[in-house]
Amino acid sequence: MRNTLLAFAVLSISILASCDVQSEISKKSVEKYAATPAPSVSPTPTEEPIDPADVVNGDTTDPGPTISINRTDDKMNVVCNKYNRVMVNGGAKIVTVKGVCSQIMINGDHNEVTAEAVAEIIYNGNENKLSYSRYANGKRPIVTDNTGGNISEKVARSKKK
Repeated sequence: MRNTLLAFAVLSISILASCDVQSEISKKSVEKYAATPAPSVSPTPTEEPIDPADVVNGDTTDPGPTISINRTDDKMNVVCNKYNRVMVNGGAKIVTVKGVCSQIMINGDHNEVTAEAVAEIIYNGNENKLSYSRYANGKRPIVTDNTGGNISEKVARSKKK
């Protein structure tokens, strides 16, 4: 009987030693401490430097009155001669803005605005396009698109004056 118990004990120990001691629950609890792979980081795109020839300075100390475009004319020309704000109200207008503006706000849809220089652009409509040719006071314009689907772009300035 003693030999049987000894054989049983040796057999039991060998079976237990060959088995995985951890259960599935304990494996999962240990996995949360395992190292996770680092996420791949794409490089941040660098902005193209501003060409000093594309900088135009506006006097920010004495801003002029707001210029509102409310008429039904399809094409309009306005001049920002005192760092004015320009508001385009309505749809499907073609507006040309000369000078340096503090802000251009477009309230409507399908407008096309061409500006010389602007510090801030605000869209409150859809499918509008604003093109500017110079940087106001050496900075890129701040763009706020409250509705989406609008385009702001820097274009080459014309050689004629």
